[in-house]
Amino acid sequence: MKKFIGIMAVLTVIFGITAAANAAQITEAQAKEIALKHAGVSAQQANFTKMKLDREFGRSEYELEFFVGNVEYDYEIDAADGTVRKFSRETHAAAPFQNGGQQGQPAQPGLIGEQKAMEIALARVPGAKPEHVRELKLDYDDGMQLYEGEIFYNFREYEFEINAVTGEVVGWEID
Repeated sequence: MKKFIGIMAVLTVIFGITAAANAAQITEAQAKEIALKHAGVSAQQANFTKMKLDREFGRSEYELEFFVGNVEYDYEIDAADGTVRKFSRETHAAAPFQNGGQQGQPAQPGLIGEQKAMEIALARVPGAKPEHVRELKLDYDDGMQLYEGEIFYNFREYEFEINAVTGEVVGWEID
């Protein structure tokens, strides 16, 4: 009986500490505000393509990605105190989501285009629809033009790389 009471006391302390840590966590809206302020842009200018709470090296952090025109901003913000842990800013040849969130046209002749790349990726995730695509961008990696993206569907994350010329899926991960 004493062991049971001791175990219950330890569990109560552990859960109490966990609850206190989670209670002190910043909100998703606060993380967005921090990133936008750091980037020097307004919420009306930004088109968020990724917003995820994740655990890295034992701490919770928000991973955010947004575009302002053809400029991509990536942020990692500590969920406990709102510290910007990591950020990057990358300018692309064309905005990946033009015309109010619709996929844009191919950046160069001879490419399959974002719409076709999205169709190829979605075909591998039964039930997923275009609104489940959280990221889609044209990139140049290892001498090859690729459409890279993420699909979030049914509590799973699918990351893909598609050859921008041939449409071949050259990378596929499921988390």
